[in-house]
Amino acid sequence: MEDQIEILLADDIAETRANIKKLINLEKNLEVVAEAVDGKDVIEQAKEIKPDIILMDINMPKIKGIKATEIITREVPETSIIMMSVQEEQDYLRKAMVAGAREYLIKPFSDDELITAINQVYDLEVERKSSLKQSREETEEAVEEKTISIFSSKGGVGKTLLATNLAVYLQQNKKGDVVLVDLDLQFGDLDVLLDLTPRITIADAVDELDNLNVQNIDDYLLSYENGLQVLASPLRPEEAEMINGEQIKKLLSILSEKFNYVIIDTAQSFSEHILAALDNSELILLIAMLDLSTIRNVRLCLEVMEELEYPEESIKLILNRYSKDIGISIEDLEENLNYSVDIKIPSNGSLTIDSINQGVPFILEEPRAKISKQLIKLTDLVTGEELKPEDKEGWFNKITDFLNN
Repeated sequence: MEDQIEILLADDIAETRANIKKLINLEKNLEVVAEAVDGKDVIEQAKEIKPDIILMDINMPKIKGIKATEIITREVPETSIIMMSVQEEQDYLRKAMVAGAREYLIKPFSDDELITAINQVYDLEVERKSSLKQSREETEEAVEEKTISIFSSKGGVGKTLLATNLAVYLQQNKKGDVVLVDLDLQFGDLDVLLDLTPRITIADAVDELDNLNVQNIDDYLLSYENGLQVLASPLRPEEAEMINGEQIKKLLSILSEKFNYVIIDTAQSFSEHILAALDNSELILLIAMLDLSTIRNVRLCLEVMEELEYPEESIKLILNRYSKDIGISIEDLEENLNYSVDIKIPSNGSLTIDSINQGVPFILEEPRAKISKQLIKLTDLVTGEELKPEDKEGWFNKITDFLNN
């Protein structure tokens, strides 16, 4: 037996409503449960009835059809909207789809076009809900949702490269879906490291923030080849000025609801955008190197984070570009910071430079390299998997280190 599809018919012309209703009543599985004569009326009835489908005329009195669609999509997400219009221009179609419409019918349409559109939109929504429910059940059993910020108050420490490879490996080999967010709003370059061409960015997502939800956030993301999703930084530096911390907080909330891992590549500052990210992160990966300038900045970072009352256990110190040839020892670093190094990422200039220039993450290009093996340990730290203790002074480790350097 077919499902009964409940329809709310919204058009300000009574004759049009009567003709469409007559066509719908010929189908046993379709039923017009209510009619609306203006945009305000359809919004109120949608909230009360929660129909499966709304047939919405684009030119409604009081509140236009596109605006009404935006509101209903946000407040009654379980209802699918089919827009009806005499306008054939692509601009109207684009605006309707951005607002949340699932289909766009040009008047006059045939009875076959109408019935086919209703059934297809309903079937797709049922399939989407079923898939989403199954995905959530599977991921809830397998993975806890986590938001991770990769941070440093000093540039040039390899933060973005680590964030990129971490996100790629998590998506490739761990359970759960991953989104990588470029929060260096003025000069972010995650797209370059993944050889992606941004067609839409975080600035566009913020512009539509009032209409943004778990169902349509994908429209603002770039897809990497292994399924990783990327939210790119603005195309122009001046666009960053239009984005505030509250907007970032709301955006991250939507992403964390949809994805198991939200990996944030931050800018090197304590701006309101970055504080919004850090405040909402379960884990902060603080990047350090073995030079005096970076160590001084890391110490200041730790002091600020202590003042902000970030839990000590949520801050992990990651030593990047580690080499025994550097004069400052890890022991001196830890003593100076009064903080233990959690992961050591070794220096490998040739591999990382090739990775950046080719737009291919080194974890995929050279998975057996020492730098890649330590990156895998970093993913284990992020996912909460137990790390194997290292015998720092053992002869076997010394020989292995010598052979790999």
